[in-house]
Amino acid sequence: MAYQSQIQSTTAADNLVFAYESLKNADIQSADSYLENALKADFEHPEVLLAMKCMEFWKDQLSRMPETKNLLDRGDFLCASWKKFMLFLSRIGDTSETVRYAYKRFVFGLALDQYLALPDEEKDALGAALDLRLGRARKATGDIETALIHLERAMQAQRNDAEVLAELADAYAMAGEARLSKALFREAFFLDPLAVGIEYLESEFILKIIENIQELGYSGNDIAEWIPVYAEIWGVFNVKRELSAAEYNRISASARQLEIELRESPQRRSSLVPGLLNRYFWMADHLKANGDEAGLRSVLLKIKILDQSIYASYIG
Repeated sequence: MAYQSQIQSTTAADNLVFAYESLKNADIQSADSYLENALKADFEHPEVLLAMKCMEFWKDQLSRMPETKNLLDRGDFLCASWKKFMLFLSRIGDTSETVRYAYKRFVFGLALDQYLALPDEEKDALGAALDLRLGRARKATGDIETALIHLERAMQAQRNDAEVLAELADAYAMAGEARLSKALFREAFFLDPLAVGIEYLESEFILKIIENIQELGYSGNDIAEWIPVYAEIWGVFNVKRELSAAEYNRISASARQLEIELRESPQRRSSLVPGLLNRYFWMADHLKANGDEAGLRSVLLKIKILDQSIYASYIG
């Protein structure tokens, strides 16, 4: 088994390094053994204790894996388990980027193995759906160049898929293409915020937005809904494109529909307001670009009536 020839008396820190390397190589047995050695060396080491809590979580998850023959289900199970893992980390209130990264490499590396082992005919049938999965897994394991190939191919097949656009935007951010990344993120979070798997995102500016929104008291689905709103007023989604007249009309009609829903179902206000604000922002940009001052004043008034604090930040 990998690394088992290492001397047992090594320090906790040394054993942690060996454990993380084993995880990156999808060797969970060796990783578990090294963590046990690390605990023996220092049973109060905080990172060792966190890594062992995470190990127990993943050992339990792996015991629930679909049968070996169901490769696609196995890969999807692992990716879905990552969302549970992120929730697990938030609940125990213990974080370490080193620990998180090591387990991320393990989980998505293992998921990638499942997807790559699919029969060719199944890969062909899945098409863009498989490219999305492969792109996400490649991104998580650090292979950004290959991730971009898969995600760009997926986008060509599904241009209006918010999940695909967000993953591609994330990969572009990690490749240093900030402007393109911001433009794609803006599109993705406009199309369908709840379709975006924010637990899979890794670009620094998106993670910072998420952190700041959480500090404002939002949680669950509300985080994704408010990302495009706060990204706009904080000046992050500052790469914009011009709308066609037809696009503007569709957005305006969608905003009117949300206004009606808000009047008829005020109890749904918390879920309707961010989407409505986001549409107003797109409308305001279009009206401003086209010199329609009367239309712009009307939209700004709508924003002010809907949320005065957002309005103040938006015009400030």
